[in-house]
Amino acid sequence: MIFRRIKAHIAKEDWFAVFIDFIIVVFGVFMGFQVNNWNEERARAQTEHIYIDRLRDDLLRNHEDATQRLAYYTQVRDHGIKALAALEQPQATLGEDFLIDIYQTSQIIPRVFARDTYDEILSVGANNAISDVAVRNRLANFYGSIQAQLKTLDRTTPYRAEIRRHLPYYAIQAINGACGDIVETGAAGEPTIALPKQCEPGLSELQISQAVDIILERNIRPDLTERISDIDGKLWGLDRILKRVDLLDDYLETIQK
Repeated sequence: MIFRRIKAHIAKEDWFAVFIDFIIVVFGVFMGFQVNNWNEERARAQTEHIYIDRLRDDLLRNHEDATQRLAYYTQVRDHGIKALAALEQPQATLGEDFLIDIYQTSQIIPRVFARDTYDEILSVGANNAISDVAVRNRLANFYGSIQAQLKTLDRTTPYRAEIRRHLPYYAIQAINGACGDIVETGAAGEPTIALPKQCEPGLSELQISQAVDIILERNIRPDLTERISDIDGKLWGLDRILKRVDLLDDYLETIQK
């Protein structure tokens, strides 16, 4: 309709009216582009907000996971320290508690660090997901900086294989049955794992004596010492991860306000 009107004004040589109509057309096109840009910006902002919410959910899972692993490996380390101290005692004093300690020191809690959202951000293109360069840099620094700690958590030492290879199977079976991981499920379906504070495998005196003899013949002190040192590294790494998770979550919270 506007173009028919312009054509009519041209036929009448009403140039002022033609100019006004032209301005209306240009303004309409400009507003159309602006509305489209506003819609795209709003959609981008909504997408970014959703990603940040999901990142914070991942961080919450990681915080809970690291806290749980910290408690678990603290228990494992306590067993290792008691086993190391027991090696200084006369063999006749070593009983079922010693076997429990050496076995529990071999326990691990393998988990995958939650980074699904960050991987998705990278897959769709970080620029498309999060436009703020400072936020993208902060995320890259976080996920890059914790890689050393994650490798430490995944690492195992020869101690685990040594104990599980040479401790008699009847002892392993009894300790696993009475002293195995306590696994519960949280509200979101996530598993929580802990070691029992006390347990009684119920081994006979003869079984205990035979198992202790076998373990002492293996001279486990060097491997045990290495294992405790490895756990110390895990505990330090978990503490660092917890602090970095808290810092990143606080930062993401501030940019959402």
